[in-house]
Amino acid sequence: MTQAPIRRHLSDVLADMVRATDIAYVWQIFCDAMVSYRFDKLLYGGTRLPSRGFMENLRETLILHLGPQEYADVYLGEELYLHSPSYEWAEKNSGFASWPEAIRQFAAAPTPEQMRIWQLNAQFGVIAGYVGSLNDVVPGMRGVIGISPVAGLDQAAADRIWAEDGKDVETLCNTMHLRVANLPQTGLLRPLTSRQREVLEWYSQGKTAQDVAIIMDLSKATVEKHLRMARDSLEADTTAHAIKKATSLNLLTA
Repeated sequence: MTQAPIRRHLSDVLADMVRATDIAYVWQIFCDAMVSYRFDKLLYGGTRLPSRGFMENLRETLILHLGPQEYADVYLGEELYLHSPSYEWAEKNSGFASWPEAIRQFAAAPTPEQMRIWQLNAQFGVIAGYVGSLNDVVPGMRGVIGISPVAGLDQAAADRIWAEDGKDVETLCNTMHLRVANLPQTGLLRPLTSRQREVLEWYSQGKTAQDVAIIMDLSKATVEKHLRMARDSLEADTTAHAIKKATSLNLLTA
């Protein structure tokens, strides 16, 4: 089993996050600390937009991620998080819960989307974790974070870590959310997925939605969904605008 990085004193980590002047640096400090607690897969969403389901409008949601990009491409690109029991738990509760605790609140049979989540988790070895609802940390700022341990640790092993260090982990999450809420959001609110970049690449070469659907072996509706989500992430009003912004940000190879 890979040894965890040397753990810095919690007060030093918190001080560094408080002094950080941009969101990317706050996230880097936070991720480094979380990895030292043996949690290396993280997905955070935060927004000031009041809505029934606060991550439903991703144009107004800051998404930060640590872990396999391929996992994030599917989980975000297919909007599976909207169907996650842990996401539903975070919508209705505050504080932190293990995945089994969150799932136990929902007695209904799994939906096709939930089955897809479990298949995705199994594919990437994501077998344990916690969810944190950060809605009560900053007035007017809603947030949720998913936390999963390093490969090889099941829920029982993660629970042992949480029993010893859970309060520190909660403090790190709350402080990260608090600092992010007080810093300007620059650049993309949500990174483009691999599929979104590829769709934009083909559009930049003059291909139509039908052309791209054939090339990528997708339905035309799926291509148009990837394109719409790319426009949202880039805060672009048109596809041409999205291509221009993606090119200026060096997100496209064409």
